[in-house]
Amino acid sequence: MYGGATEYIISFLGEKILNTRWWDYSDKFLNLNGRVCLVYCVFWGILGLYLLKVFNPKVDKFLDWVKLKANGKTKLLKAIVLTMIIFLFLDFLATGIASDFYFTRITVENDLPVANKEKVVEKYNYLYKENPKLANIIYKFWGNEVMVKTLPNATIMLENGDLVLAKNYSPDIKPYYYKFKK
Repeated sequence: MYGGATEYIISFLGEKILNTRWWDYSDKFLNLNGRVCLVYCVFWGILGLYLLKVFNPKVDKFLDWVKLKANGKTKLLKAIVLTMIIFLFLDFLATGIASDFYFTRITVENDLPVANKEKVVEKYNYLYKENPKLANIIYKFWGNEVMVKTLPNATIMLENGDLVLAKNYSPDIKPYYYKFKK
């Protein structure tokens, strides 16, 4: 239940904040707005049970071992954990910002009919036309090749509600994985 709820919330936020959808279960049995479906909710439940019954005891055992070996060095361990949390949060922010740059770029350069097109064009002009130094940084770290390889299945929602794969606008760039034909 928690996995399905999390999946729904993440999908909803991605659609509302970034105007994109990372997955679509509209064609699946018993789906809810295409964001979640029964099959994957069951999968998340089974995964959750596995994590609680099999994986979590091993993690607890490992943590007990670390505590035993740390022997009074818990401040160092807390600092390491805090550093990792900060790093993951910064990575999360960078990914969100980079995907926003990418979707803005794809939308304007391909004249895609999206909701609030005027705001998207305004943002594009600010990022890529008015600030050439910023545009160079964006292209250097988050160019189309990096973004297609990082988010190969990311979609952009058009004004009529249709979804288009962002990578379709960079067909010469191949993702990291091999897609098997059905």
